[in-house]
Amino acid sequence: MPDLNRKIILAVVLTIIVFGVGISVMQNEKNSEKYSGIFHLDATFYKEKKYVEIKFDDSTQKSTKITLEIQGMEQSFQKIFTGSNFTIQVPFDDVPKYGWKTMPVTLVVEHSEFGKIGVKTDIHNQNEQASKTIFSEPE
Repeated sequence: MPDLNRKIILAVVLTIIVFGVGISVMQNEKNSEKYSGIFHLDATFYKEKKYVEIKFDDSTQKSTKITLEIQGMEQSFQKIFTGSNFTIQVPFDDVPKYGWKTMPVTLVVEHSEFGKIGVKTDIHNQNEQASKTIFSEPE
Protein backbone atom coordinates (compact mmCIF):
# COMPACT_ATOMS: atom_id res chain seq x y z
CA MET A 1 0.00 0.00 0.00
CA PRO A 2 2.75 2.58 0.83
CA ASP A 3 4.35 2.02 -2.62
CA LEU A 4 1.03 2.75 -4.32
CA ASN A 5 0.65 5.99 -2.33
CA ARG A 6 4.15 7.13 -3.34
CA LYS A 7 3.41 6.43 -6.99
CA ILE A 8 0.15 8.35 -6.80
CA ILE A 9 1.82 11.30 -5.06
CA LEU A 10 4.66 11.28 -7.61
CA ALA A 11 2.17 11.19 -10.48
CA VAL A 12 0.22 14.12 -8.99
CA VAL A 13 3.38 16.18 -8.42
CA LEU A 14 4.65 15.52 -11.96
CA THR A 15 1.24 16.42 -13.41
CA ILE A 16 1.24 19.72 -11.50
CA ILE A 17 4.78 20.54 -12.68
CA VAL A 18 3.97 19.76 -16.33
CA PHE A 19 0.74 21.76 -16.10
CA GLY A 20 2.61 24.73 -14.57
CA VAL A 21 5.29 24.68 -17.26
CA GLY A 22 2.61 24.51 -19.95
CA ILE A 23 0.79 27.52 -18.53
CA SER A 24 4.05 29.46 -18.28
CA VAL A 25 4.92 28.74 -21.93
CA MET A 26 1.42 29.73 -23.06
CA GLN A 27 1.61 32.98 -21.02
CA ASN A 28 5.01 33.86 -22.54
CA GLU A 29 3.63 33.30 -26.04
CA LYS A 30 0.58 35.44 -25.27
CA ASN A 31 2.78 38.26 -23.92
CA SER A 32 5.09 38.00 -26.93
CA GLU A 33 2.19 38.30 -29.37
CA LYS A 34 0.73 41.23 -27.45
CA TYR A 35 3.90 43.30 -27.03
CA SER A 36 6.36 42.35 -29.82
CA GLY A 37 4.86 44.84 -32.26
CA ILE A 38 4.88 47.61 -29.65
CA PHE A 39 8.14 47.39 -27.68
CA HIS A 40 11.45 47.06 -29.52
CA LEU A 41 14.66 46.38 -27.55
CA ASP A 42 18.10 45.72 -29.01
CA ALA A 43 21.52 45.42 -27.37
CA THR A 44 24.50 45.27 -29.76
CA PHE A 45 28.19 44.94 -28.83
CA TYR A 46 30.58 46.94 -31.02
CA LYS A 47 33.98 45.36 -30.37
CA GLU A 48 36.06 48.05 -32.11
CA LYS A 49 34.24 50.83 -30.24
CA LYS A 50 34.29 48.87 -26.95
CA TYR A 51 30.67 49.47 -26.01
CA VAL A 52 27.22 47.94 -26.05
CA GLU A 53 24.56 50.11 -27.64
CA ILE A 54 21.11 49.58 -26.15
CA LYS A 55 18.08 50.91 -28.03
CA PHE A 56 14.47 50.89 -26.88
CA ASP A 57 11.37 52.18 -28.62
CA ASP A 58 7.69 52.11 -27.69
CA SER A 59 5.65 52.57 -30.86
CA THR A 60 2.60 53.75 -28.86
CA GLN A 61 4.65 56.54 -27.23
CA LYS A 62 2.78 55.85 -23.96
CA SER A 63 5.73 54.76 -21.80
CA THR A 64 6.34 57.15 -18.93
CA LYS A 65 9.34 55.60 -17.15
CA ILE A 66 11.82 52.89 -18.15
CA THR A 67 14.24 51.25 -15.73
CA LEU A 68 17.21 49.63 -17.49
CA GLU A 69 19.42 47.05 -15.79
CA ILE A 70 22.28 44.97 -17.13
CA GLN A 71 22.54 41.94 -14.90
CA GLY A 72 25.65 39.89 -14.17
CA MET A 73 28.14 42.77 -14.23
CA GLU A 74 30.78 43.10 -11.52
CA GLN A 75 29.34 46.47 -10.62
CA SER A 76 25.58 46.69 -11.10
CA PHE A 77 24.43 48.92 -13.96
CA GLN A 78 21.04 50.60 -13.68
CA LYS A 79 19.63 53.69 -15.32
CA ILE A 80 16.17 55.28 -15.38
CA PHE A 81 14.75 57.03 -18.45
CA THR A 82 11.60 59.09 -18.91
CA GLY A 83 9.67 59.00 -22.17
CA SER A 84 9.07 56.26 -24.72
CA ASN A 85 12.50 55.65 -26.26
CA PHE A 86 16.22 55.86 -25.59
CA THR A 87 19.63 54.93 -26.95
CA ILE A 88 22.61 54.50 -24.64
CA GLN A 89 26.20 53.26 -25.04
CA VAL A 90 27.59 51.26 -22.12
CA PRO A 91 31.40 50.69 -22.06
CA PHE A 92 32.55 47.03 -22.40
CA ASP A 93 36.12 45.97 -23.18
CA ASP A 94 35.25 42.56 -24.57
CA VAL A 95 32.78 39.68 -24.61
CA PRO A 96 32.41 38.27 -21.07
CA LYS A 97 34.31 35.06 -20.27
CA TYR A 98 31.08 32.99 -20.27
CA GLY A 99 29.35 34.85 -23.11
CA TRP A 100 26.60 37.42 -23.34
CA LYS A 101 23.92 35.07 -21.98
CA THR A 102 25.36 35.75 -18.52
CA MET A 103 24.50 39.47 -18.82
CA PRO A 104 20.87 39.90 -19.85
CA VAL A 105 19.49 43.37 -20.49
CA THR A 106 16.23 43.90 -18.62
CA LEU A 107 13.73 46.74 -18.59
CA VAL A 108 10.74 47.55 -16.43
CA VAL A 109 8.53 49.74 -18.60
CA GLU A 110 5.81 51.81 -16.96
CA HIS A 111 3.14 52.25 -19.63
CA SER A 112 0.03 54.43 -19.26
CA GLU A 113 -2.18 51.77 -20.91
CA PHE A 114 -0.58 48.41 -19.97
CA GLY A 115 0.88 49.15 -16.54
CA LYS A 116 4.31 47.65 -15.74
CA ILE A 117 5.82 45.40 -18.41
CA GLY A 118 9.08 43.46 -18.13
CA VAL A 119 11.24 43.28 -21.26
CA LYS A 120 14.40 41.15 -21.52
CA THR A 121 16.95 40.40 -24.22
CA ASP A 122 20.55 39.25 -24.51
CA ILE A 123 23.41 41.29 -25.92
CA HIS A 124 24.61 40.16 -29.34
CA ASN A 125 27.74 40.97 -31.33
CA GLN A 126 27.63 43.42 -34.22
CA ASN A 127 26.62 41.72 -37.51
CA GLU A 128 24.91 38.86 -35.64
CA GLN A 129 21.20 38.24 -35.38
CA ALA A 130 19.45 39.97 -32.50
CA SER A 131 18.46 37.83 -29.54
CA LYS A 132 14.86 36.96 -28.80
CA THR A 133 12.97 39.46 -26.67
CA ILE A 134 10.96 38.11 -23.75
CA PHE A 135 8.02 40.01 -22.24
CA SER A 136 6.44 39.57 -18.82
CA GLU A 137 3.74 41.18 -16.73
CA PRO A 138 5.02 41.51 -13.15
CA GLU A 139 2.38 40.83 -10.53
